[in-house]
Amino acid sequence: MNRKGFTLTELLAVLVILSIIALITVPIINSTIGDSKDSLSKEQIRRLEEAAKTWSVSNTVDDVKGTCVTISTLKSEGYLENADIKDPKGGSLNGGVFIQWDKNNNQYTYTYKKDGC
Repeated sequence: MNRKGFTLTELLAVLVILSIIALITVPIINSTIGDSKDSLSKEQIRRLEEAAKTWSVSNTVDDVKGTCVTISTLKSEGYLENADIKDPKGGSLNGGVFIQWDKNNNQYTYTYKKDGC
């Protein structure tokens, strides 16, 4: 009698091989996705700080106490092209950029504050 098909041992061997491949690739893929989200988040914060630099050219900044410009202000005044900025790690970016004069370096510093200034 000629039977076609796979034996249980052959099927189990294939499942074991596929499981090993999955155990190797899934953490690598998750790590890559996490790294991409971190990179995108840093890039968006850099863009917010650049928008605050542009905003500070047209507005008065308190050199002693510093000035906080909120993301909503940057959006409403047209300093951010994309009015719907989202945090790639979930939710939306809130808060603002704190602008302060750095006496040691003789320049303004721009620092993103997640919870506002």
